[in-house]
Amino acid sequence: MSLMILVTGAGGKTGKALVKSLSEVEDVCAFVHHEGQVSEAKSLGATKVIVGDLLDESTIRSAVQGVRAVYHICPNMSPDEETIGRLVIAEAKKAGVEHFVYHSVLHPQIEAMNHHWQKMRVEEMLFESGIPFTILQPAPYMQNLLAGWKSVVEEGVLRVPYSVEAKFSFVDLGDMAEVAKIVLTESTHVNAVYELAGTSPVSHVEVAKQFEGILNRPVRAEKKEIGDWKLQARDLSEYARENLVRMFEYYDKWGLVGNPNVLRWVLKREPCSLEEFVARAAKENNAKH
Repeated sequence: MSLMILVTGAGGKTGKALVKSLSEVEDVCAFVHHEGQVSEAKSLGATKVIVGDLLDESTIRSAVQGVRAVYHICPNMSPDEETIGRLVIAEAKKAGVEHFVYHSVLHPQIEAMNHHWQKMRVEEMLFESGIPFTILQPAPYMQNLLAGWKSVVEEGVLRVPYSVEAKFSFVDLGDMAEVAKIVLTESTHVNAVYELAGTSPVSHVEVAKQFEGILNRPVRAEKKEIGDWKLQARDLSEYARENLVRMFEYYDKWGLVGNPNVLRWVLKREPCSLEEFVARAAKENNAKH
């Protein structure tokens, strides 16, 4: 069997984008959690799909066989991120994996956000593993803004559960997937840590103005109270809810900002702008503008 790239967490939003991007240049093994995710992974270009639990050591050991590189994405808001990271790194090392790319987060140093802090611990494990690595630290995705698309289009309101004046940098998921392809196919990105922000800092008030300009209708940003958000998040685990509330509280005070220079350098072009993203989203959602 030819060598391939293993993508863990391949059933999620990021994983699906990466499988599609990476399969254009190399064989991809997609590690998913449910049987129902197999057909989609194959339709996106995966050569091989493994269904399993990232806490299952034997399944991970099997998954890394015949693999040249690993792109590790831990399931979002997992209480087991450190344990999973330790297992995947250990098995990758035993299998002689040549390159380990870890999907981290912008500013993992923030202890107040537990999921950020856990990612920093996994980064530390990777530093000490001896495996050639690349760590990618993406800003919040522009695609996350689409969660409120319906209220933007129908009510002219962009709601977020934190201050609409707090500043954020965003990155397009398509740019993120392109970076993954670049670092896994070019030899010059080993032993690097890249912060990936596609925009200069903007508030949600400014984001609403972008929606307004593209949709050609008034759009305002509005803060949703945490209590109201909790009522709509009952399907999430208690751990996820608690950590998301901590994240919103941090965002409310400090936002999350980065600099687009690194992303611009890796892509060798300008990153996708918010204006370009909103225009594309409007077109894809058949919105009138």
